[in-house]
Parts: sequence; structure tokens; C-alpha cells
Amino acid sequence: FRHGASMPTVIALHGFTRQPRHLAAFSEACQQRGWACLRPALAPSLLPVLMNSRRHLDRVTQRIVDSGRLEGGVVVVGHSAGAAAGSWITTRLLESHVDVRGLVYVDGNDSPNHLIEKSWAALADVPIAAVMAPDSPCNRNGKLGRLVEARRPGCVEVIERAGHGDLEMADSHVYRWACRDSSGPPEWRAVQEAVLGSVTRFLS
Repeated sequence: FRHGASMPTVIALHGFTRQPRHLAAFSEACQQRGWACLRPALAPSLLPVLMNSRRHLDRVTQRIVDSGRLEGGVVVVGHSAGAAAGSWITTRLLESHVDVRGLVYVDGNDSPNHLIEKSWAALADVPIAAVMAPDSPCNRNGKLGRLVEARRPGCVEVIERAGHGDLEMADSHVYRWACRDSSGPPEWRAVQEAVLGSVTRFLS
């Protein structure tokens, strides 16, 4: 991607068992808006549970900081299990004095070791948005959406008929089977636009 001295940066975090390539369409949409987009790998494909490890995520965060690409405002976008990883990574970015402007959960859920809960106090001054699909097995029946709405009223947007995997902008048997997704391009676009809208607000 092109990167300027003050170019805003979106850090896009994939979900469990997924890889940075699954967020290629979202990255392209960010770049079309003049934002750099970093898509770090959160875990090796053969050991996806590492994306729940605080020590491992600390190393991922350090690599991001050391890249020297965070010179403008930063928004973290976490899809699915990437929401939990994104919460932890955001706290570490703040400790490194990175100019974090916001955090967007995309049909997210907390990790088994409760990274969102453990990060929440440190995120007190960080604007948060949650773009959610209707309740499904893969968003734990909307648990994170309810938590965010209770703690940050007005921060949750539910996209009607959306599916869990819609940010990837592609038809996926995995999401249709595991999450009961029945969405298509109109819903994919609605999810992407809602996420991009949240990023735009945070960078304004």
C-alpha cells in the first residue's frame, strides 16, 4: 500500500482460523479512501489458538509498532475473534503512545480467556463501535453486542439479514455451515459500509 507521513492507518484483524488474505477486499476499500491498511497475521494456520495468547499478541503488537507505519491516526478493526485480539492489541498500542482513534468490532465475540473483559478498563477513553449481524451461533447469539450496548449505549449497529462472515465480501461454505449465514452481496456491502463509516467518524 501507499503510505504517507500522516496517512491514517486501519489495523484489520481477521477471525479464528482465518488469515490476512480474507480481509483483502476490506483493505482495498480502506486504501480507496486514502487510508493505509495493515493486516497482521494473528496466528499460524496450524495453531490458531495463539490469537488468544496475550504474550503472542504482545509480540504481534510490537511488530506493528516497530514497522514505523503508524504515523497518523489509527483505528483497529477486529472481525469475529479478531475483536478480542483487537481489544488487547489496542491496549498495547496505547501503552506505546500510538494515536489510537477508535476500535471497531465486526460481529465480534470475546475469547475463551476474556481478552475483551480484561482490556475494557484500559479502553475507557477509546471510542468503540460494534457492527453486528443478527444473533447467530458464531456471534454467541449477540452477546458482545449486548455487552457493548449496556456499557456504551448507542455504539452498536445491527445490520439486518447480515451474516457473520460478511466483512470478507465473499461466499464462504464455512460461514454458511457453521454460522448459518444466508447473506449475499447487498448485506456484504452494508456491513463494509457500516464499518468504513465508523472508521471515518473516528478519524474525523
